[in-house]
Amino acid sequence: DTSCPLPQKYSPVYTEAAWYDWWVKEGFFTPEYQRKHGKPDEKFVICLPPPNVTGTLHLGHALTNSIQDALVRWNRMRGVETLWIPGCDHAGIATQVVVEKKLANTKGITRHELGREKFIEEAWKWKNEKGDTIYEQMKRLGSSLDWNRACFTMDEKMSEAVIEAFITLYEDGLIFRSNKMINWSCQLQSVISDVEVENVQLFRPTKFRVPGYEEMIELGKMTSFAYPVVDSDETVIVATTRPETMLGDTAVAVHPDDRRYVHLQGRVLRHPFVDRLLPIVCDETVEKDLGTGAVKITPAHDFKDHDLAQRHGLESISVIDKLGNMENNTGKFKGMKRFHAREAVKEELKGLGLYKETKPHEMVIPLCSRSGDVIEPMMMEQWFVNCEMMAAEALTAVKLKDVELIPDYTVKIWNHFLGNIEDWCISRQIWWGHRIPMYRAWTQSQEEEEGVWVVGRNEEDAKRRAQEELGQPGEVINIKQDTDVLDTWFSSALFPFSSLGWPKMTDDYLRYYPNTILETGSDILFSWVARMVMMGIKLTDRIPFKTVILHGMLRDANGRKMSKSLGNVIDPVDAIEGISLEDLQKKLESSNLDPREIETALEGQKEDFPHGIPECGTDALRFTLCSYDYKEQSINMNVQHVERNRKFCNKIWQSFIFVSSQLGSGFKPSGDVNSNDIMDQWILGSLCRTMETCDKNFKSYDLHRVCISLYEFWLLEFCGVYLEYSKTVLRKDNEESKTTQQVLYTCMDNFLRALSPFMPYLSEELYQRLPHITDHPSVCVAPYPQTSQLPSFNSEIDTAVNVARSVVTTVLNSSVVYQIKAKQIPVYIVCRNKDQGHILSHDSVKSMICRLSRCKSIEIVTSEIEVPESCIKTAISGDVDVHIFVKGVLDCEAQISRIQTKLEKLEKKLKNMKRKKDDLTPAYEDMVNRVEEEKKELEKQIEDLNNLKS
Repeated sequence: DTSCPLPQKYSPVYTEAAWYDWWVKEGFFTPEYQRKHGKPDEKFVICLPPPNVTGTLHLGHALTNSIQDALVRWNRMRGVETLWIPGCDHAGIATQVVVEKKLANTKGITRHELGREKFIEEAWKWKNEKGDTIYEQMKRLGSSLDWNRACFTMDEKMSEAVIEAFITLYEDGLIFRSNKMINWSCQLQSVISDVEVENVQLFRPTKFRVPGYEEMIELGKMTSFAYPVVDSDETVIVATTRPETMLGDTAVAVHPDDRRYVHLQGRVLRHPFVDRLLPIVCDETVEKDLGTGAVKITPAHDFKDHDLAQRHGLESISVIDKLGNMENNTGKFKGMKRFHAREAVKEELKGLGLYKETKPHEMVIPLCSRSGDVIEPMMMEQWFVNCEMMAAEALTAVKLKDVELIPDYTVKIWNHFLGNIEDWCISRQIWWGHRIPMYRAWTQSQEEEEGVWVVGRNEEDAKRRAQEELGQPGEVINIKQDTDVLDTWFSSALFPFSSLGWPKMTDDYLRYYPNTILETGSDILFSWVARMVMMGIKLTDRIPFKTVILHGMLRDANGRKMSKSLGNVIDPVDAIEGISLEDLQKKLESSNLDPREIETALEGQKEDFPHGIPECGTDALRFTLCSYDYKEQSINMNVQHVERNRKFCNKIWQSFIFVSSQLGSGFKPSGDVNSNDIMDQWILGSLCRTMETCDKNFKSYDLHRVCISLYEFWLLEFCGVYLEYSKTVLRKDNEESKTTQQVLYTCMDNFLRALSPFMPYLSEELYQRLPHITDHPSVCVAPYPQTSQLPSFNSEIDTAVNVARSVVTTVLNSSVVYQIKAKQIPVYIVCRNKDQGHILSHDSVKSMICRLSRCKSIEIVTSEIEVPESCIKTAISGDVDVHIFVKGVLDCEAQISRIQTKLEKLEKKLKNMKRKKDDLTPAYEDMVNRVEEEKKELEKQIEDLNNLKS
């Protein structure tokens, strides 16, 4: 109900209460609305990077949604047929972990005790109960998604696409099964992708809580030990951070040019615990200046060692099983847990006199982001995709600009990733996900493991294919589907076209594919973006989108990565609703952080949010996120910026109340605003320039420039200058005041429409209370402002008015510096530029200067001869000086004494600062320079006062 008066103060809760449901109900977010009311020949299509179904809204989502929604709303307001496709990812491992925890907590059972079918039922049940949480939070953000087209990566439509894609790639020879190195999580009992590996940098020995161990495990140490040379008294010393893997060593590598080992080339070493000889091999990848220059090689448990072993034809021996226990030919260590074996191996080496030392070592530890487990590299038979040919096509697409990457620096990253692409492991040993459509088929005369693999859309299709493969008409064929599921990224890679109905030629697919752009985080350039381009070209013979916009990583105000353990994470819901420090700390204490990490995080929260986070609202958060240059690699997020923009919202609210009160109930907008008043011409020209800047920067995706332009126009020009000036005009009831009403309306109407993509709630609330020339039911489908409908920007008027604004600033500053009341000061402006002088002499400009500076009077002259003595002079530009007449209102002696005292304190401070000049940081040096500038300013003030006195 917009007939009731607005509250006197801006309230996010009030403003955001009801608009979203109305927008959805009216169908404004559907492309069908634009098709009916806009330009159906032009389309803008974008898909939402599907968040995890287990997820809740975090700042990364808020940034992505704010950027995408601004672009979507801008295009919608241009009348373009706009489609923003929502979707949710089934998040295989993440969801399985959540459901398993729920089963353990509520029923006290594991998934294995429950069984696969029952477990999947539980997972679907959980999804249906909790899976819409993140959708509701996105609605809270005002995201104008077409919810009629929302899809889930495991629904029937998407699953059909996954099977079709798999079969196509398999039949084209791009999917194959092989025994290769993978990342294994002993806790999850599954392969995990590189994206799910968190590489933690250690600078000193650090204790970790590793799943499956009661005690804390200390990592970040390097152990050195010796291998005896066969038939010699010599030994070769090697170093490792994983002593237990020495049980799987099959060689030691040295650089061929390392003189220390030239005499040992071709010799062999004796393994102290197992009956195995280790050849000394020469390889140029060995860094001879690192450590002893000799490197132990464990091909089955290290990616680099595996590559080296393949070059030299070395044996690969697995010594750690899937549970993380020692296996195979590991002697007395067999059956031990890997980290227990680590200490046991060191003790045995000491007993043999082969142990040298263990010392702290800086290193990177690969952790499973889902379970906290230490990743175990392993050789394992899995399903892989050969990406080489698809990657070549994706590289060509970017090279030929068929796909444009923004910002430009990401092209190098793209070329590096795709130019060095490896086979993609797509199988996972979990239950929740798309089961791999591969079946083991065997005849009654064969054992299961002797059978062949066949692909199939279902069991019946697989049997038919098996019959053809095995070539035994009428013979009974047994088949069994692979128990593994596909990597979640496989289904995500199909999203731009599977979400529109592919492989079926649906109306949506034919109309809206390819998409127009993709916007997402630069951290998933390879894992998601590159795979979408590869899959799109391969499966649809078209690029999935023309433009890719990549935003950088959000960090805190100090440039640190946001981390729960640092206490610097900002929950977007907290920024919207506000939260006390006490409640922030309660949330932290109830988290699953280690007690020591909680202690650090609590201190971090006290430092970063000493008074908690104030209620700022959705619009302020969205505007803040879009006001950062998101194309930078790092985006430093400061909650104080959100608070500042909340105040900006209030400024808009208050100015709207004033404008509305001046328009009155009978006001009718005229459409065209023509005025001879210089100030009217100035603000309308400035409005035109602002709208032109917005349009230009929306087109180049520089949303931060749009936000800056809108902020500065409204705060500095409209509210800071014109609104104040208008108050003198609106006192009268004449044609001039009626024109001012039209100008106020034009600025307000255009500004609200231009602001709408960033602040949809506030703009809608206020727009609905304005009279309109044309009938548009909502600001979100009203036309975006066009410069053709506004008076043109006049640079001469703008320059002159900016001079007048500088005069205002000078008068106000002088009244503060010299402690005199502005209303007692006559001001003389010497203008040596005839055209500028003409504009400055205009009554409306002089009136503006007087009102804003609160001075006694203004006089425009062409020469200093016309200026009386006893004036303080300030140069505004080469053509303009300001003279402030201070005779009778300024006590020069008292002011000189006051400023001299201030100067002496400053000189003392500067002297103390310069004592440290030998070890200045750049920031400290900047501080010194600022103090020196302040000193020069005070010296000038004293000089001016002495001249005035004389």
